[in-house]
Amino acid sequence: MKEFEGRVGVVTGAGRGIGRAMAEAMASRGMHVVLSDLEPARPERAANALRAGRSEVVGMVCDVSDPTQVEELATWTVERFGRVDLLCNNAGIVAGGRTWDISLDDWRRVLGVNLWGAIHGVRSFVPLLMANPDGGHVVNVSSLAAVNPWPAIAPYNVSKQGLLALSETLLGDLRAAGSSVGVTVVMPGRVATGIGLPSGEPVPDYDLDVEPGMLSAEAVADQIMDAIEKERLYLFTHPDRMEQIEARFDAIMRAGTEG
Repeated sequence: MKEFEGRVGVVTGAGRGIGRAMAEAMASRGMHVVLSDLEPARPERAANALRAGRSEVVGMVCDVSDPTQVEELATWTVERFGRVDLLCNNAGIVAGGRTWDISLDDWRRVLGVNLWGAIHGVRSFVPLLMANPDGGHVVNVSSLAAVNPWPAIAPYNVSKQGLLALSETLLGDLRAAGSSVGVTVVMPGRVATGIGLPSGEPVPDYDLDVEPGMLSAEAVADQIMDAIEKERLYLFTHPDRMEQIEARFDAIMRAGTEG
């Protein structure tokens, strides 16, 4: 996807954090943007803050774990703008605890948003992107947890590794179908979104100050837009973490050669 001016993008989990930054990055490049978020006040508040210049920015409430709501988001976008060019599956939550202690409700909630939300987005939006004569692009915001899982957040790790597999398979299926639609899976390290666990409950992203070792959400969004333009499948936003990632894959490879 080389041209952004006048194109239409949809971002889930866009009330704050990476999603909000992605919406801002799209709008600054002349795109019309649909921001969706689960919390009723967030998408419209974010849209109001971004409305300026030549871009039209609108907010919609959408629970990505509900396929009907995601389908309605896709239908509404096409009815409003006549097209869709870019989908950013960003919505995400986390739940913590020991793997065997985490409640089934928390497992279902995290997988429902992080993984099923992206699956619903793919099912509702990819046919529209494939039918678009100008093509399009899908961004799945995963995590370094996709390749280097962290202790005590098993549902999050599982969901983010699932997003990596979803993205790789989606691109293969698109190419087999003769489609030029692109796919990028984003695997950031620590970003100042504050996804966390107050009182042990999963919560959506919220904004934080940038601490040492973190990137701002805006810096990540700029990298994502560059990856879209260059049609990169894999985007690791934190080069300083690559040594850790390589060590994990080296360990896997060594295990495969041991007798």
